[in-house]
Amino acid sequence: MTSATAGSRHNWESDLERYRDRAVHVLEAHVPAESGCTECGDPWPCARACTAELVLEL
Repeated sequence: MTSATAGSRHNWESDLERYRDRAVHVLEAHVPAESGCTECGDPWPCARACTAELVLEL
């Protein structure tokens, strides 16, 4: 279990920035095409692109 003191020392801003960077890379790769997502082939919008969009809203 994590104590409140240990949690307060964590740099959440750097974590969020890393998640945002990764989300941008995902959205660059997972783009729509006539047959679905160009990267994973799932119907558009794919789960990865939707998740990346959600991360960018944080």
